[in-house]
Amino acid sequence: MLLTVLALPNNVSGQGLELHGGYVHVTQNFGTNGFNGGAAWWFTKRVTISADYDSAWNTSTIGTFAITPVGTLVSKAHLQNLLFGPRIFFPYNRIEKYRLNPFAEAQFGLSRIKTTAKQVIVPVSVSSSDTAFSWMIGGGAEYLFDPHWSGRANLDFLRTHFADQGQSRFRLALGITYTFGGREFRPKPPEVKK
Repeated sequence: MLLTVLALPNNVSGQGLELHGGYVHVTQNFGTNGFNGGAAWWFTKRVTISADYDSAWNTSTIGTFAITPVGTLVSKAHLQNLLFGPRIFFPYNRIEKYRLNPFAEAQFGLSRIKTTAKQVIVPVSVSSSDTAFSWMIGGGAEYLFDPHWSGRANLDFLRTHFADQGQSRFRLALGITYTFGGREFRPKPPEVKK
């Protein structure tokens, strides 16, 4: 990373380090909720290389067995994703008065899941975990508040491969980004009086 910074000229527009974080929801395993954090490096005004880390949990009661000798079961899941890849922004758009910057992304990396099923009546629990290759494609849009701050929403298709089988999940991330050095920001043009 340091060599990349030293090799590129200072006057290249759109370059800077970006940090982002916020809320994430991933489907399956009764739906997991947690946080997302990451960083990106702006290579041009439209292209970043991004690294994202998700950590999401769920605790659910499986009441189907409550009236049987098995009793109530509690299921706990913890899903983590560490993914890297490009994020490509499309030309700046204005929808009415809002400054929206749509983007598409493709990321690749690893996911880890740990699940525990616990029987309530008799304190017996079974745990399992796995780490496997995963990939994600999707996109979203961001709203630029100023040259440094923006709000971002992503909706992605996440494909994990736990236990040598594929699982399809959807991922929703809502968060805030901060870009060091700033980004191109076009304020609302003045209204023309008639």
